[in-house]
Amino acid sequence: MSQGPYGPAPSGPAPWQGPPSSRGPSRLPAIIAIVIAVVAVAVAIGAWFRPVPKPETPAVKTYSEQEVADAKKAVCSAYEDAYRAVTVTGNGDGGNDRATVLVVAVNIRLAFSTSGEYLLSTVNDQPAAPPEVSTPARDLGTAYRKAALLQLAEAPHDTITPVYEAADAAITKIKAACR
Repeated sequence: MSQGPYGPAPSGPAPWQGPPSSRGPSRLPAIIAIVIAVVAVAVAIGAWFRPVPKPETPAVKTYSEQEVADAKKAVCSAYEDAYRAVTVTGNGDGGNDRATVLVVAVNIRLAFSTSGEYLLSTVNDQPAAPPEVSTPARDLGTAYRKAALLQLAEAPHDTITPVYEAADAAITKIKAACR
């Protein structure tokens, strides 16, 4: 029973294995791996000590006189529309009817909120507008939105008064700039 299931096994190495190597296993893959590792470490060290590039500051956009004039006209027009909406709505009188008084109050809050958003979006859409117009328009838009919020919260009069004063100051500035 010293034979395998397929007959007697030949002695010695199989013919497809070729002659035995006299030097042992090849060292070429190990050398290539070491060279790649050394190169990777060198690249990493070089990247580590490389100075970080300074970010480029974007150039300040300059606008033509026509663009500035058009932007100023757009912001001033938005101010006039917003001011008219708040003024007309604010002049409403509900009389003695409680429901009508409530409707007027809701319309005033809506006018403040909508006018504030409209002013702010117009200023954001018109980057060429000069600061003497855009700053008070932005301040007025913010004051209108804050007034609407405080009115909705039924804040006390002494809390809302500074917001109204800020709106009045912004109105004075933008009226002077839009002449």
